[in-house]
Amino acid sequence: MSRNHPLSPAAIAAAAVRIADADGLDAVSMRRVAAEFGVSAMALYRHVADRSALLLLMADAATKDYALLPARNLSWQETLGHLADAQWRAFTAHPWLLRIVLTPRRLVNMATPAEVELVLSRLVSAGLTEDEGFDCLLGISAAVIGTASITAAAHFGPPGKADGPGPDGHLRWAPDAVAQHPQAARFQARGISYSGSRRSLDFFVASFIAGVEQDLNKAPGGPTRPVSWKEENETQQ
Repeated sequence: MSRNHPLSPAAIAAAAVRIADADGLDAVSMRRVAAEFGVSAMALYRHVADRSALLLLMADAATKDYALLPARNLSWQETLGHLADAQWRAFTAHPWLLRIVLTPRRLVNMATPAEVELVLSRLVSAGLTEDEGFDCLLGISAAVIGTASITAAAHFGPPGKADGPGPDGHLRWAPDAVAQHPQAARFQARGISYSGSRRSLDFFVASFIAGVEQDLNKAPGGPTRPVSWKEENETQQ
């Protein structure tokens, strides 16, 4: 309970995070948070403009323990790996955070400008163009968000406590539909677990980094940007 704590944006956000962790994001309302402090909802508006502003404060509070970059210096490969790890841990600790991040104009709140600047600077220093650095940052973040979203949707209750799919945790084909497709059947039987999803994410990130390394090593003057499937087909027409 927060009844003995004075009101402040940080205290209000912390109370809202506790509610969301326990009961989900839909349970967070100005009235519910105010009840944690034993005050009226109107008292909160002196510190937080509205629920939308509260959601942004919650995102900041939920991610403060998962800095996208540690204090020590890292290679660009380690930087991307740490970026993926930090985002994954934040999303699995607070699954409701995905809903805030996936709301328009909210993605930037996962990182500070200084963190984004440092990630991009390390990528450019490695020999990537600025646009390629943007692609790396977005690609890694999209992989984490997508993997975390699929995994969270496949489970009921807090992640990490009961590893394995929920009762309706993933698409289930009828037995006759997979009878002639043994790999598809094994894929379904495997289900969607947090440990399995993290393994898949690690494989993707390692492969992604290896691909960028390969491109950097192709030409002495710098990376050769891969030709997209669309561009390749356009040149053949």
